[in-house]
Amino acid sequence: MKNDFLFVFMIFVAVCNFAYADIEVKSQNGNSIIFSQPKYGNNIDPDAWSKLIFSQGGKKIDLSRAERYYTEDGSSKVSPSGSYLVVNSVAGDVLDFGNGTKQYASKAYCSVIDMRNGCIVSDWDGEVCSYQWTKGKDILASSDDSDADTFDFLTMKPSVKRIKNSYSTLKVMDASNLMRCDKVSNENVDDYQTLLKENEEVRPVVQRSILNYINKLEISSSISVSKSYLYSSPDESSITKTYLVTGDKVKIIQLSPDKKWMEIGYISHRGNPLVKWVKSDNIK
Repeated sequence: MKNDFLFVFMIFVAVCNFAYADIEVKSQNGNSIIFSQPKYGNNIDPDAWSKLIFSQGGKKIDLSRAERYYTEDGSSKVSPSGSYLVVNSVAGDVLDFGNGTKQYASKAYCSVIDMRNGCIVSDWDGEVCSYQWTKGKDILASSDDSDADTFDFLTMKPSVKRIKNSYSTLKVMDASNLMRCDKVSNENVDDYQTLLKENEEVRPVVQRSILNYINKLEISSSISVSKSYLYSSPDESSITKTYLVTGDKVKIIQLSPDKKWMEIGYISHRGNPLVKWVKSDNIK
């Protein structure tokens, strides 16, 4: 009797573990998307999941949106190169019409995720969500026909320069995704500094990325004059009230075309990053 009970208990545990097992879609590059925490309930599709996780080298990033659930049965495939994966999701809620009538309404979305960095490249709805990868190419098309409609998802990839008119309304989750899609670089660090100033909510995550960017710069130097004023651009008229003093350590970003100015990265004793211009003859 004891052995029979133990056997039944082991089957029960195995079934439970199977029912709650995550689904992982892997890319050839070793990274993966994990669908976790099964979701059940009225109006919920089969194979629904609450969490969407990007996994890279042991590091996991939560890509989930609280207002959505994700659908995956384990059959999805990455693009031919392994660079992209289409993820389907649903946002739904009960609508109250005010006369005692309530009705559930939902909307389906499809997101293209870059499997190299976890960037949500595009987030769309409608007919394109039925498109499939074409053979041997990272192109989403309505069919295999040569004249089939295609969806150019890369044109929707987030860019810090592209959203400059909406910095103040950016949410933390979207800012985190932005920096996966458009990493802080020599070309956009000034834009990220503007974002940092205009949006207090996302300041910590943006500041951390700028700090990492400065720390990774290879060329180090120091201020050689008693007071070196900082400039917003390589121009005398852009002088600020801030200055560095003799011995302050800086990282070199770039020289101006006329070599009279140098863009530098500086980290204060409080750990705050700053990117500005100084006169070249103020640097050792």
